[in-house]
Amino acid sequence: VGVYSIVRTQTLLFPETRPSVVLLVFAGFTMVIGVLGAIAQNDMKRILSFHIVSQIGYMILGLGLFTVSGIAGTVFFIVHQIPVKTALFLTTGLVEEGTGSTALNRVGGLVRRMPLVAGLFLVAALSLAGIPPLSGFVGKLAILEAGVGSHTYLIVGVGLAVSLFTLFSMTKIWNGVFWGTAEDPTIRLAMADPERRLAIPGLMTGATVALVLLTLAIALFGGPLYDLSERAAQGLVDPSAYIAAVLP
Repeated sequence: VGVYSIVRTQTLLFPETRPSVVLLVFAGFTMVIGVLGAIAQNDMKRILSFHIVSQIGYMILGLGLFTVSGIAGTVFFIVHQIPVKTALFLTTGLVEEGTGSTALNRVGGLVRRMPLVAGLFLVAALSLAGIPPLSGFVGKLAILEAGVGSHTYLIVGVGLAVSLFTLFSMTKIWNGVFWGTAEDPTIRLAMADPERRLAIPGLMTGATVALVLLTLAIALFGGPLYDLSERAAQGLVDPSAYIAAVLP
């Protein structure tokens, strides 16, 4: 909602015909600070919360270019981020429901005890990192291609580096929570029992599955969705129709 407000006000009240250095600088710092904060954390919820900050930077990057392609990338990226980020937080909730913790050093080996949750997390995490052919790749590619088209190579380089760090932090969760060994003796004992399955709420699992399927649908229909995003961006870059509708 905050990014939508920024996009609407910047294009309507402060229109530009060239990239905004101020917005691009803030976008770069937002991406870097967010991803470095995520890497420094040792808890799933904290890591994902810092990634909200980092991913906001990509959205502002597309806006800061002030081109149809850049703003179209921002619109698509917002649509992609909502289900992906929600799915990641729901998988975190499922981990906490099953183990009582989301600290990377207290849980481990969940790929054997919660294989469905592990699979759901993996798909959403790879999408967040922008791995093809998932929806995150489509959104990031659109924004970074727009940056190359505007010759803002420095911020494009920052965006690519942040994507690598994002993948690293998602790998950190994967290795610690789903493949690692729990330091908590109680949880470690539960993980050692081959017959035990950790209980997870069916309704919450169903909601998570639905969201992950939605992210896959966004990737599958990425072309038509990007066309709609481009139409929205054209209306934002040239707001005359909007102004005529509001103030006839």
